[in-house]
Amino acid sequence: MKEIDLSEKKSTGITKILRVLKANGSPMPEFETDDERNYLIVTIKPHEAFKPHEVVNEGIEGINEVVNEVVNEPASRQSQIINAVKRSPYITVSQLSEWTGISIATLDREIKTMKKLGLIKRIGSNKSGFWEINEGINEVVNEVVNDVVNDVVNDVVNEE
Repeated sequence: MKEIDLSEKKSTGITKILRVLKANGSPMPEFETDDERNYLIVTIKPHEAFKPHEVVNEGIEGINEVVNEVVNEPASRQSQIINAVKRSPYITVSQLSEWTGISIATLDREIKTMKKLGLIKRIGSNKSGFWEINEGINEVVNEVVNDVVNDVVNDVVNEE
């Protein structure tokens, strides 16, 4: 996920979570995705001795919202870009900004990441060129998700 700027750069978050869960005897998280790897859901269950309280539950909901926003927002933006480009391959970044409501600076960052991953490319000039979407997009996403999961598993195994 760090390769497509969907997580922090050091890739330490999941490793830290796994280490703490293991240390306090909590169950390991469950990872869920579909065959095309269109999404990744991580379920972290509380320790069996944990006694939830209303205040704690409200805090958890707030944390869930923040985590979902941090993880899902870039993926959502990239999805918006791909959908707009599919509808109108000759769209400019300026028009894309108007259609999606995403700032030009953010679009430039997302497009740079997407180009680096081979998800899209621009053919011709910025003004009169067009966008081309990599038809093997699912394979690219699968590869990135597999790499991330493998890195996390290796980090956990190597810490033991």
